[in-house]
Amino acid sequence: MYRSVTPDALRRAVRAAINGSGLPANLRRKLEHTFLVRDGASWPSFYFDNFYSAFSAQEQDDLLTASAKSIARDAYAGSMKHWEQSSGDLLHRLLYTDIKTYLVELLMKQDQMSMAASIESRVPFLDHPLVEFVARLPERMKLRGVTTKWILREAMRDRLPAEILSRRKMGFPVPVGAWFRGPYRHLLDEYLLGERTRARGLFDAEAVRSLVARHCTGGENHSERLWALVTFEMWQRIFLDGETPAAVMPAMDLAAVAN
Repeated sequence: MYRSVTPDALRRAVRAAINGSGLPANLRRKLEHTFLVRDGASWPSFYFDNFYSAFSAQEQDDLLTASAKSIARDAYAGSMKHWEQSSGDLLHRLLYTDIKTYLVELLMKQDQMSMAASIESRVPFLDHPLVEFVARLPERMKLRGVTTKWILREAMRDRLPAEILSRRKMGFPVPVGAWFRGPYRHLLDEYLLGERTRARGLFDAEAVRSLVARHCTGGENHSERLWALVTFEMWQRIFLDGETPAAVMPAMDLAAVAN
């Protein structure tokens, strides 16, 4: 239904070069994303595997047990609905799907965090006439080579210093990966490797054990995946097993984290 992101032969050659480069695992993973060589053979699979899921479709297949696969639904079905409804060039379809899915999640978090601090925040770039105007702009006004938000950068060129205009995108990272290797390693033992979690029969025990080992001792960074699995088990204990959040959430030793 969709054209391959890159030819299979080229994708295999690039992947082999990256895997044989001797670079750290997390950097190799980023390079695979950059050069469009993950297992997804179409733009939708590449997009969703990279940006919507901690585990790609192939990795989900390795992680889930046979019984879990028998009841699992297509995790991307809701997002694909918006992809199918959109039209225009590839970039427009990606942006439209983002507006209908990922942006909704971001705005929910932004609203919760700002209201928790009694702040009435605003998002002026999401004023609907502006969004509708920008949606009609041609692709070259939005993306040129590796330069994103081209028209915004040009509009701000005489108003913002160059180091701001060219600065890499910055989020709000938390060093979860380091915490899982140190003061919060016990969370992995309890919520991922513990008997209670294994008894649910959702995830292949060896696949989870390998993921934890590669993160904690193998020099790989799987913080996003481990966090997703830990919080999922916590959710199950609260909403399926009926435990209170206080009973599920362990005491956080901030002093240990600081040290």
